[in-house]
Amino acid sequence: MREAITLTVPFERPYQGVVRLVLGGLAARLDLPYETLEDLQLAVETILGNDAYAVGHEVSVEVQVDGSILAVAVGPLEPGALEHDLEASDDVQGVALGRLLAATMGEHELEARDGQGWLRMRKPIPAGEPTA
Repeated sequence: MREAITLTVPFERPYQGVVRLVLGGLAARLDLPYETLEDLQLAVETILGNDAYAVGHEVSVEVQVDGSILAVAVGPLEPGALEHDLEASDDVQGVALGRLLAATMGEHELEARDGQGWLRMRKPIPAGEPTA
């Protein structure tokens, strides 16, 4: 796998724009379709927008491209709250997190790194799109 781009920001709403900017720049560099960028940003912003997932003052977003797969990891996160939301069903408030991530990113899983929770997501890059 190629080297990762890692961005660490405070787990606060004003810094979500920085994450959005970096993801947009990466998508432009990779010449990804706009729909892929929207899916990526929606998935990451949904995670960063939920204060229940914060375990500290900072959160990191790692992005890697390996051939036709875009991999994104976000953490550290509160594994209990995240696992609960990943397993929940749609309700009157909207689409459940697991369903949203499946629709936007495809594969997703909760993993442990150094005893902390991280959410790893993978999205296929559409055929014929450049990867570098």
